[in-house]
Amino acid sequence: MKITKVIVLLLTVSMMFFMFGCGDETEEVNEFEVLVEYLEGDDGGYVNNLGTWIMTESSVNTDDYLILDLRSATDYAAMHIDGAVNVTLATMFDEAANTTKPILTTCYSGQTASFAHTLLRLKGYEAFTMKFGMSMHDASLDKWSSNTSDAYADDLVTTASAALPEFDYPELSTGFDTAEEILDARIDAAIAAWGDGLLILAGDVIGNTPDYNIMNYWSETDYLGHGHINGAYQLTPATLKMDGNLSAFDPAGSNIFYCYTGQTAAASIAYLTVIGYDVKSIKFGFNAMYWSELPGHKWGNCPNCGG
Repeated sequence: MKITKVIVLLLTVSMMFFMFGCGDETEEVNEFEVLVEYLEGDDGGYVNNLGTWIMTESSVNTDDYLILDLRSATDYAAMHIDGAVNVTLATMFDEAANTTKPILTTCYSGQTASFAHTLLRLKGYEAFTMKFGMSMHDASLDKWSSNTSDAYADDLVTTASAALPEFDYPELSTGFDTAEEILDARIDAAIAAWGDGLLILAGDVIGNTPDYNIMNYWSETDYLGHGHINGAYQLTPATLKMDGNLSAFDPAGSNIFYCYTGQTAAASIAYLTVIGYDVKSIKFGFNAMYWSELPGHKWGNCPNCGG
């Protein structure tokens, strides 16, 4: 009888341990999947549906927008668009939260502003970017002319793209469970990453192509027709999603992403950085490599092109 009671007691304790032990276990959250599924929604998300997001200053009534100027306080004080507010990437959300107007971001060349507008969009704000930044506002603010070039015309090739590589997705570790919390943490990380430098010179990439996983964000027609960096893959626009080409980026880093002006690339790497990738955009895009080749998507002049 005593043996039976002991056996029953042991079985009871074992069952309680099993029940409470299992109850304490929680399934580990795959933060990357939670965040990306949230941002993609049903249509691939904003980064794959940019629409009309770049605007020239002359085409809009600036009074209808909250204009966020991301230049230094000194340069803002020297000249700015009437009504514009001087902000940083970190403080722009405070201004955005206090307006009912759509937002128009600007900076020196349009690249930082493009990065900023995507972060605002990911948080639900109706944000746009000024084409070429403040360089088009006044000739004295021109940052583009000195950075357009044909310097790398002879280094470009017109060969077909190799098949895109495939990598595992990044692992995120913000410590949060919900998409909204993960997004906030990752936006902070993206802002910090931009401050550490997510723009790279064309020459630094072209002179060291084996060191990078290079993505040309053009149609195949433009990739072959205009030429591209030797070794760069052709990545079709609007395919930055899990059932598209996200797996072509290396989670270990050394990714390069470029386009015509650098503005679409900067807008896109904002998203890629938020979801966990280390990826840089080439400053001024193809305009800095072979300006004369481009029929459009280019700055108005190239003093350094010699012809």
